[in-house]
Amino acid sequence: MKRKVLILTAWYPNALSPVSGVFIQDQALAMSREHDVAVLAPILIPWYKFFRRARDNKKQMIDVTYRLSVLQKEVSLIPGMRYFYELWASYYYRQVMRGFEELATSWGWPDVIHAHVVLPAGWAALQLARVQKIPVVLTEHSGPFASQLRSPSTRRLVKETLEGVDFISAVSPALKERMQAFCPQLDIRVIGNVVDEDFFFPEAQPTVPTGPFRFLSIALLNRQKGMEDLIKAARLVASHGTREFEVVIGGDGPARRDLETLVKEAGLSRYVRFTGLLSRLEVRDWIRKCDAFVLPSLGETFGVVLAEAMACGKPVIATRCGGPEFIVTPETGVLVDIASPAQLATAMGEFLKGSRVFDSRAIRNSITARFGQAAFIKQISNVYDSLL
Repeated sequence: MKRKVLILTAWYPNALSPVSGVFIQDQALAMSREHDVAVLAPILIPWYKFFRRARDNKKQMIDVTYRLSVLQKEVSLIPGMRYFYELWASYYYRQVMRGFEELATSWGWPDVIHAHVVLPAGWAALQLARVQKIPVVLTEHSGPFASQLRSPSTRRLVKETLEGVDFISAVSPALKERMQAFCPQLDIRVIGNVVDEDFFFPEAQPTVPTGPFRFLSIALLNRQKGMEDLIKAARLVASHGTREFEVVIGGDGPARRDLETLVKEAGLSRYVRFTGLLSRLEVRDWIRKCDAFVLPSLGETFGVVLAEAMACGKPVIATRCGGPEFIVTPETGVLVDIASPAQLATAMGEFLKGSRVFDSRAIRNSITARFGQAAFIKQISNVYDSLL
């Protein structure tokens, strides 16, 4: 049965951060195939950028596709808010209420509110639901979940939210465990992120590789993504002289300059190169041009880009950092310990020697069966049906 679903989130692609919460956008677009979906996205803006851009909250209606419209508002992140989070959350909720009233006038009344991330959107959704008598589904993505528990006030709000919503899902078993460590009595279902297999798919006629073996990694370049370990692993592989290879690192971020310096100092410019920030289309093109995808993260709640690479039929190397254990199987890739360049290098060496061989079609089928759009829509629709 088709439902009217209001998605409430503070993470969503916007002008300042085009890739923020893109996995939530993917979920919204997938859901809109079966349901009438609207997105209310009060986006968190650092205070100095907020006041530089405008003296009041901007808002705009954006038609993302023919199926989906999004109401975005800019909400300032106030300095020191972690010490007065309950006051700031109340301010955020007021923005949510204004947006809800505007959406209700143009789009209608939702059957269910689907919030993403416990703070601030999950808490605001709970307050809204109490007033409007609408059931709330909460999907948690936070990595690490401890980031939501940084002060007594945030812990109170998190506990209130988790105990008050009607349904909770986590995007991986590892995240579910961390949430239940905080609230052991919680009933949490694991529902992974959706992968757009209609966009991420193998080339119809893959080109025959002629150059060096290409390892690809794409991420926001911060220390949490483990790129330093990948560069150290590349140095170990190069020292063994097994076969010509290259490591391509896609994306941008605060650690990029240090990573480029590390490559130069290690004498690896021949082996490692950086692409800079990539569009979604460029991400797919690079994935299709690689021989194997590597995700060396120190922590992931899921690992969407890993699943996207697998939807393109690429074998993967990933760390046991939470999410990848939920995605990668022995038939689709290799898992290694976090912060272990030696283990990364060993796995890369096995790929270069040809001792690790994978079936591209089996890799894709593994992902689409578990995390493709049809599988995701079925799981979420069953959740909605159970509440209505």
